[in-house]
Amino acid sequence: MMKKSESTKLNILHNGMAYAAAYGLYSISIGKIAAVTNMSRTGVISHFANKEDMQVAILAYTEEEFKKQVVEASIDEDALKHLNNFQQRWLEWLSFLDTVSPGQQASCPLIKASVEFKASPHCLVRQFMQDQHMKMINYLTKLAVNCQQQGYFNNALEPTIFAYEFYGLYTGHVVQTSLIDNPTLAVTYKKVVNGLIERYMKKL
Repeated sequence: MMKKSESTKLNILHNGMAYAAAYGLYSISIGKIAAVTNMSRTGVISHFANKEDMQVAILAYTEEEFKKQVVEASIDEDALKHLNNFQQRWLEWLSFLDTVSPGQQASCPLIKASVEFKASPHCLVRQFMQDQHMKMINYLTKLAVNCQQQGYFNNALEPTIFAYEFYGLYTGHVVQTSLIDNPTLAVTYKKVVNGLIERYMKKL
């Protein structure tokens, strides 16, 4: 059974993720999290060393949610199905964030943090995001390698380039959806990603 302190911390992290999805991680403070969780500032900070520690913890919680909602839910022994599952789940991740930030136009806290802290090279948040970025590129590269090994992708093409393109398309989509309220953007994104996958497929 989860201890009350653990349950309280999870509540803080979940609300922190929702706040970051709506307003960005950079704007998070102890006071703002205390307000959205109906806790005292002392109650919030008792779970963390400082604000930066709380911000990193919120990102780590978000990453774990991403793993559950997207990565683990996409797994399939068939490499191409795995890839297609992942591209669909990754798109649906934005819809999931909308549900945890009702009334707000949510976006991915992980991508937001990459931009918000780009001018802070020595802070822990930026270091976390650099590590998270490399894990994502490596994961996407592995998906492409698996598609090559199972005979779907052309072996002459470079998996790391596929990963770079795929990641770039997704981050571009996230930026556009945060600026433009257009429901057709998701359809356009899927067409572009499917076109990317088609370019890497073996030609019969």
